[in-house]
Amino acid sequence: MRMEQITDSISFHGEGPVWWEQTKEIRFLDMLSGDVLAVDKSGNHRRLPVGAEVVACIRPRKNGGAIVARTRDVALCENEDLSDLKTITGDFIDASKRFNEGGCDPHGRFYIGNMSWQKKIGASQMYRISPGADSPEPVLDGLTTSNGIAFSPDGTLAYYNDTETMVTSVFDYTFEGGLQNRRDFVRYRDGEGRPDGLCVDAEGGVWIAMNRAGHIRRYDPEGRLSERIDLPVTMATAVGFGGNDLSILFVTTSRNDVANGDEPAAGALFAKKIGVKGLEPLPFDG
Repeated sequence: MRMEQITDSISFHGEGPVWWEQTKEIRFLDMLSGDVLAVDKSGNHRRLPVGAEVVACIRPRKNGGAIVARTRDVALCENEDLSDLKTITGDFIDASKRFNEGGCDPHGRFYIGNMSWQKKIGASQMYRISPGADSPEPVLDGLTTSNGIAFSPDGTLAYYNDTETMVTSVFDYTFEGGLQNRRDFVRYRDGEGRPDGLCVDAEGGVWIAMNRAGHIRRYDPEGRLSERIDLPVTMATAVGFGGNDLSILFVTTSRNDVANGDEPAAGALFAKKIGVKGLEPLPFDG
């Protein structure tokens, strides 16, 4: 099985696909260009700038609009085109770092991780922003390249990639305790690629983009490999479900670190119906 290319190479470093029910589009990031790309069912796209060098994560708000993590701050908007983004945090990490991927928990709180520009080992953190809170809360420390976070269908488990560790971790999750009891879900060997973005399907399967390896993988809830789908490019970055019934799996890709002239499809968006449905995106409750 192979993924189907549905756009041209429209992003330099595509990341973070999320279904946007309000406009019936899949939205993903051209992360290092500071734009959100909105792609309709025909493959046409719009660029929605966020007013920053980096856009690290976007999620819908419960009552409309979006929460967006930018280079070093987090902003909210009400307009679907992101034209009224206003920061709610100011810069709260130092200039040696930038944000890199996040998501919301089942109780509507927003998580955002960071990384150092130089990918310094153990120098990064993950923060949680609660609706109406005055400041972000640190929840994980000692990270390197904070990547996809997603929750099981019943909301009791969280899956997370710190890419440089070559491990997908799983946590127990409750509202009161947050992320607890971190342990290995999958540990990867050299040559298998690097675990990047991830998502969870309605059966509890965990889908992972294997960066630098040109494929995505599905692991069942027990951590057993159950599916592999190849791509015609090496830099798979993130995965997410969309479509009216959440039956389409979307994969973002990157041209970053790809030599000029190689892999003409790098930076395109790929998609395929794969026989299992996804979960609705968890919104920010603020």
